Amino acid sequence: MDKKDFIIFLVSSLIALSGWGTVIYNHVTSKPKIRGRVFQVMRGQMKHPGQPNKELTAFTCYFYLLNVRKNSIHILDYELEINVDNKWIRLDRVYGIHKIPNMTFLSPKGQNIEIRNFSNNLIYRKNIPVEYGKPLHGWVVFAGSPDLHQKDITKYRLTCIDAYKKKHIINTKPNDFANIYLLQDLADISIPQQAIIDP
Repeated sequence: MDKKDFIIFLVSSLIALSGWGTVIYNHVTSKPKIRGRVFQVMRGQMKHPGQPNKELTAFTCYFYLLNVRKNSIHILDYELEINVDNKWIRLDRVYGIHKIPNMTFLSPKGQNIEIRNFSNNLIYRKNIPVEYGKPLHGWVVFAGSPDLHQKDITKYRLTCIDAYKKKHIINTKPNDFANIYLLQDLADISIPQQAIIDP
C-alpha cells in the first residue's frame, strides 16, 4: 500500500468510525439521566393509618430533580433510604397524603411551620415530566419506626423509578440540604423568623 492509498484508507476509516461514534453517542445521550438532591427533610411524628395507637416517624421531604439529558421522562415512584449507624433503612412511602390540603409542624421552639397548598405541591401530583433545563420539585412523605425521630442520619438515598422502571439514585448528606429560607421561597411554606429546623 503506497502513501496515497494509506491516507485514503485512514481517512475512510476515521469517517466510518466517526459515524459509529455518532450512533453510539446518540444512543447513550437519548437515555434519561436524573440528577438532583434531597432538598430538605422535616421529621415529625404521625399516627399509623391502620393502627391509631401506634406512632410513626414522618419524613416530609422536598425533592429537586433535573434531567441532564436533552429529553424528558415521567417518574412513576419514589423510594427513600436513610443511613443510621452505618446501616441503610428503607422508609415506607405514605400514600393518600394529598387529602391534607395544608401541613403544619412545630419547630423545636414550639412555633408553627405551615406548608400551604401542600397537596398541590406534592411532586407526583404535578403530573409533569423531568425535562432538560426544567427542574421538577415538590414534596413526598415517607414514614419509619418511632425511634427514628431522634436518630442521627448521615445520608439519604433517593431512588426515582421512571416510567420504564429504570432507577435513578441520588445521595444527599444532611449538611448538603438547602437553606430553609430558600425552601420557603420555592414551596409556599411559612416559617417563623426564629424557627430553626434541625434535620
